[in-house]
Order: sequence, then structure tokens, then C-alpha cells
Amino acid sequence: MTVSNDLIERLSTETGRRMIDQARQGRRRALATISHICVTVTTDGQTTHDELFDETPTLGQIVDRVGPEAYVVSIRMQRRSLRDRIRLALLAA
Repeated sequence: MTVSNDLIERLSTETGRRMIDQARQGRRRALATISHICVTVTTDGQTTHDELFDETPTLGQIVDRVGPEAYVVSIRMQRRSLRDRIRLALLAA
């Protein structure tokens, strides 16, 4: 019994896709543990302050935290400090 080259190629391609998907998911999990979402808001148009979220917030979650009268200035992913990452690692152990 011989295995056709088409079957070998298809299995190789599927395996490669699965490995790429697993690596992508791993990078997303790693990025989530070393960063948080920083939402910069203002209520008076002059001063701003940052609200930090562990996961990407919905508009409803932002409004719940800062109130409906606040304006969103920016939303960005910000790396956690090394001290915070070490503290989180120790808490997880």
C-alpha cells in the first residue's frame, strides 16, 4: 500500500495551519498577561485621566466606569511594568 503525495501534502498543510493557529493563540495569551488596556478620558476638555482594564472593554463597560458625561480621548494597549508582571506570576503560583 502506498500513500499518495496529494494526501501527504494535504496533511502537511493542515498540520502547518494548526501549528500557526496554536502559536497565534499563545502570542495572544502572552500579550494579554503582559499588557492592559488604557482608556484615556476627559470630562472637562482640559484634563485627562487613564482608566485601566485587564481586557478590551466594551463601550458599556467604559461608560459604567467613567460615566456618560466623559469623552474618550484614546484607547491603547499598554505594557505592564516588570514589577507588575512578577507580582502576577507570584500570585499565579
